[in-house]
Amino acid sequence: MVKNLTGGNKSKQMGRKFVSAPVDRKIRLIQEEGESYAVVTKLLGNGMFYANDTEGKERICVMRNKFRGKGKRDNTVTLGTWVMIGKRDFDSSDKPKFDLLEVYTDIEKQKLKRSGDPKFLLLKSEYDNIKDSNQDHDVAFENDDTEKYKELMETIATVQTSSSNHVNKVTLKHAVVMDDGDYVNVDDI
Repeated sequence: MVKNLTGGNKSKQMGRKFVSAPVDRKIRLIQEEGESYAVVTKLLGNGMFYANDTEGKERICVMRNKFRGKGKRDNTVTLGTWVMIGKRDFDSSDKPKFDLLEVYTDIEKQKLKRSGDPKFLLLKSEYDNIKDSNQDHDVAFENDDTEKYKELMETIATVQTSSSNHVNKVTLKHAVVMDDGDYVNVDDI
């Protein structure tokens, strides 16, 4: 038995002997009528959340016990998470509830986007736009020195055509001379 080093009765709940997740999981796709893909838009608590499906309708969803407790380790539902939901056949109210059937990880989400199915293009949320815009603005490259670049290329061409091995280091600020005599433009790298 595993020795309890941290103390308390809740410390071993997430231990390795309780994990039963398969190593190589296939991505589950829609198999039956009533199943659809959705994006989580609002968490309500008590195992419930709102999700927008591919039709653009807001659905109220209920997490089954499979996705709660010890099973929540690999099935975390947050804003912007892609999920598969299924309509309850026994529910006959005007606003039916849907059950959570699958939670997609970020890696599975990218695979589904690359599959080319038009259903996945409809799964957009405000959370995805905020997440993508933050990633796009981390590094910005600008090329305002086009005239300097042209002048540099002209000087490199004149140096290469000259027969002397003497290199003027002032004019070639952005070029590196290799051991074999080739010139490498640092701006091209």
